[in-house]
Amino acid sequence: MSPFDDPFRDDVYRAEDEVLPDGGRRFTRFVQVERLVDDIVTSQWWSEVFPDAPIEVTVKRRSRGATFSAAAVDTAKDAACLWIRDGSWNLVTVLHELAHMASGGGSGKDPSGPHGSDFVSALCELWREYLGFHAFGALQSALETRGVPLRRDRRP
Repeated sequence: MSPFDDPFRDDVYRAEDEVLPDGGRRFTRFVQVERLVDDIVTSQWWSEVFPDAPIEVTVKRRSRGATFSAAAVDTAKDAACLWIRDGSWNLVTVLHELAHMASGGGSGKDPSGPHGSDFVSALCELWREYLGFHAFGALQSALETRGVPLRRDRRP
């Protein structure tokens, strides 16, 4: 698989949208998005579940014309950044991008791709903690139905 392959991306997006098509909790002010990200990455839970994930994250707005939100981790500079698209200020988007950070920020280490088993494991952990057990179970079922690889150890 080349580093540009992402065979499970569309399946992950479809599963999230099937389970919570409205994106879950919505935020009306960008400062609420920033506060949530800070609260999550500085929590004891985050440090215990994702001990190698960054705890200092810059959150930036992308225009409504942007086609996606994104996350990046630069381990050499110990820096992490989330870009959240205007119009996507919701809990599902924030958790999705944090899952990228928790699983290495697209470092290319996961042979199943950027939306592969490491990412999905982190995403499921975040959904379980912040959206609840029923949403987590529904997401896991939707991912399994689509053939997205799930790790059973529940730790990235």
